[in-house]
Amino acid sequence: MDPIVATFVVLALAVLGFLSGRIPLEVVAIGVALALWATGVLSLPAALAGFGDPTVLFIASLFVVASALERSGITRWLGGLVLERAGHRRVPVLVAVGLIAAVMTAFLSINGAVAALVPVVAVIAGRARLPASQTMIPLAFIASAASLLTLTGTPVNVVISELAEAETGRGFGFAEFALVGLPLLVVTVAVVAVLGGRLLPGRPDLAAPQEYSRRETDTLSLVPESVRTGAIRTVATGTRRGARRTLVITAIMILLLATGLLPPAVAGLLAAGALVLTRVVTLPDLYRDISWTTLVLIAGMIPLSAAFLQTGAAEVVADGVLSVVGSADPHLALLAVCTVTVLLGQFISNVATVLIVAPVATALAANLDVSPLPFLMGLAVAGAAAFLTPVATPANLMVMAPGGYRFGDYWRLGLPLAILFLAAAVLYVPLIWPF
Repeated sequence: MDPIVATFVVLALAVLGFLSGRIPLEVVAIGVALALWATGVLSLPAALAGFGDPTVLFIASLFVVASALERSGITRWLGGLVLERAGHRRVPVLVAVGLIAAVMTAFLSINGAVAALVPVVAVIAGRARLPASQTMIPLAFIASAASLLTLTGTPVNVVISELAEAETGRGFGFAEFALVGLPLLVVTVAVVAVLGGRLLPGRPDLAAPQEYSRRETDTLSLVPESVRTGAIRTVATGTRRGARRTLVITAIMILLLATGLLPPAVAGLLAAGALVLTRVVTLPDLYRDISWTTLVLIAGMIPLSAAFLQTGAAEVVADGVLSVVGSADPHLALLAVCTVTVLLGQFISNVATVLIVAPVATALAANLDVSPLPFLMGLAVAGAAAFLTPVATPANLMVMAPGGYRFGDYWRLGLPLAILFLAAAVLYVPLIWPF
């Protein structure tokens, strides 16, 4: 079979597998890697190279740091600040939740931040006499916007930065994402505060515990088990010392990432090792707190991106896009790839979506003879616009039961935000990272 045809066949089967909800994400991802080898598209070492990729190792180390922040009590302390200062009015409550969610997401990642804040926000809603349905989706959506503040906000940012490094010789800086993320965060908080009261349901009672579908269970598997089940508990004894060690180690890691003194994977692994050696986290806890589904998903999909580039499949798609949108204005090409990313990202992992679309985006940039940086950052923004369905991100799904939501409750508030994010990706991003 022709390598280009084989690559497209593997892609189509992978998308069908993701959308079906009947096959675990890990199985689909490993199946992609093995299929690329079996069809002769990649050699066996190349097909399995994702499992030793620095991106995967860096993301694994971030799960360890997030575990330490939770187990040492830092995340609960931050959440408690909201309870003290939020008051009882809806808009101040949402703004306070937004600020804490932004801080926690920037350094803990979106899934860990939302998991830590769900019980806090439930208490805040009760004390402020607000329906939980008026606060839970805002929490998830604000966290999605806040994931664009730093390199560690979401695995998508790590993937995008590594792709930028491969294409241009420089990745995106630790806080460089905030150039687009901070304005989007402000706009998201404003939209949620102004429109949320009218576009979100007003159900006062929390939903009863529910059985999740196969697709929903698959999405939740992207969150570490201890976070998903609430198994993490802050230990009273030694919490202060553990918190101090965690803060010092995390601060050093952030400094290394911000200055670029060490590669991200090295900085992250050093931080993870230090947290284990100082006994902030133990090895059994570490293994429970890593989302193995996320790591396998990324590791299995990285070879598909490589196959798109090596076989010329990305060029084929890029030529097809250019034949439709023309080559006069790169904004149209950026609009095309970001639209695909937004739509596909509502139903499959945004990490998988970005890995699928990124080779096409970089090929488009090459064909147009422009910088790939606005295309890659545009994909990061489009990947964060996962607002229309509960299965778009684990964060969306985590707030579904506490907020008493139905599947169709997300798109009403999510649609204007998705349009805003798409507009930012196409119109604002190129102003900061020119073509």
